[in-house]
Formats: sequence, C-alpha cells, structure tokens
Amino acid sequence: MRDIREMILEFVEREYKLPDDIDTDTYDLVENGYIDSMSMVVFVSLLEDEYDIEFTAEELLSDDFKTVGGLEKLVQGKIDARGGQA
Repeated sequence: MRDIREMILEFVEREYKLPDDIDTDTYDLVENGYIDSMSMVVFVSLLEDEYDIEFTAEELLSDDFKTVGGLEKLVQGKIDARGGQA
C-alpha cells in the first residue's frame, strides 16, 4: 500500500498543482476547487479500494474530508481500527 499522504497529494496534483506556500494539513481542497463532486466520487472509491476501508456518510460530509491532513487522519484511523497498516 502507498503512503496515505503521498496518495492524496498525487490524486489532487493529477489535475492541479497545489501552491507551494500552503499548509496541506489545513488547506480546504473542496472550497478551493481542487476536488469537485465528480472527482470526490472517484477519490472516495480509490481510497476505499487502496486501503480496504469504507467511509460513512458522516465522514464524507465532515471537514476532515476536505483537507490532506484530515483525510490522512481518517484513513489512518480506519486502518488502525481494523488492526492493519497503511
């Protein structure tokens, strides 16, 4: 399995280059137009398949799902909960 942060950044930067001067842990990827609704569907599927996890509706709507740091924390938490490793 790939590093969680690396995978998230790779996905976002397939289409867009993130500014160098941002804090990716807190930068809102949705609000700033880096992930739209269609790419979110693809992205969720990719994360779930890659890490053998499932997100709840509440998680998909949470603020954590909008930032690299938040996403990394959500994915790692799900991996830890099942006793696996990323």
